Amino acid sequence: MTIKKAKWLEGITQDTLISDVGRAALSERLELVGYYLPLAAFKADENVEYVHQLRVSVRRSQAALELFQPLAPMRRSEKLRKRLKKIRKAAGEPRDLDVFIARFKKQKGKEEKAAAQRTLKFLQSLRKEAQGPLVEVAEWAKAKSLPQKFARFVPRIRWRDSGSEETLQAIAPLYLDSIVLQFFYQAEQTLAASDTLHQLRIEAKRLRYAMELMSSAFDKAFREELYPYFEKVQDRLGEINDHATAVSKIGAWAKKTDDPEVAQYLQNVIAQADASYRTEVEAFREWWTTDLITDLKLRFDRFLRVSND
Repeated sequence: MTIKKAKWLEGITQDTLISDVGRAALSERLELVGYYLPLAAFKADENVEYVHQLRVSVRRSQAALELFQPLAPMRRSEKLRKRLKKIRKAAGEPRDLDVFIARFKKQKGKEEKAAAQRTLKFLQSLRKEAQGPLVEVAEWAKAKSLPQKFARFVPRIRWRDSGSEETLQAIAPLYLDSIVLQFFYQAEQTLAASDTLHQLRIEAKRLRYAMELMSSAFDKAFREELYPYFEKVQDRLGEINDHATAVSKIGAWAKKTDDPEVAQYLQNVIAQADASYRTEVEAFREWWTTDLITDLKLRFDRFLRVSND
């Protein structure tokens, strides 16, 4: 099966009405959720990307639903939000195990211990068990005719203010403004407290998805210069989060084994992940300075200010 992805909105211009943008965004992203859910549930052994792309598609759908909320019916939006959350939750554990097993296999090649072999088998048994909830969600989605409900939701995205409908170019700065402000508020908090990095990563991902949806409102430098520059921030935060997640997840998995050697092996992996986490946090704090934040603000201001002129 083809790996389909949705990032930038094609066929959208600065003059496109905002409701048309919202419908295009949600249609494309929800369609991918419907496409990947059965593949992730029933063919995950053929390609681990199916689970990964399902989770990404759900995240992007959630981001689009949040961004275009002023255009959407409240009650139906809440239903859709809960359904997407249920799918994302079911895909979480399988994806985390896929990522860790892939990394573990690379490391295990350097250290072929009996404990490593047993640990791998243990993790693979957890992965098989984690597939159950994903299968259940796919069967639930089919019984609920979820793809058809997704399709019926999209036309309900419409301009709901009393005045004339705005174009993407006119309204994008307004939609982005609160998200940008929230990110930079969190950025300032992080200078004082490293334990806020996780929240900064959440705000960075939220802003990144919003930028993807609003990019056609601005000149090409927004997509070709600002977005890649900002992406570096999220990538570094992602590395930190991966280590933090490994510590918590592996700790939970270690409690499920009755093999003391496997438990000890996993404890050693936790110690390595924790050391990597601390190193990455320190490196990020050295890089994430007031000057860098100011520079990033100026880059955003250039586009948001020009668009409001």
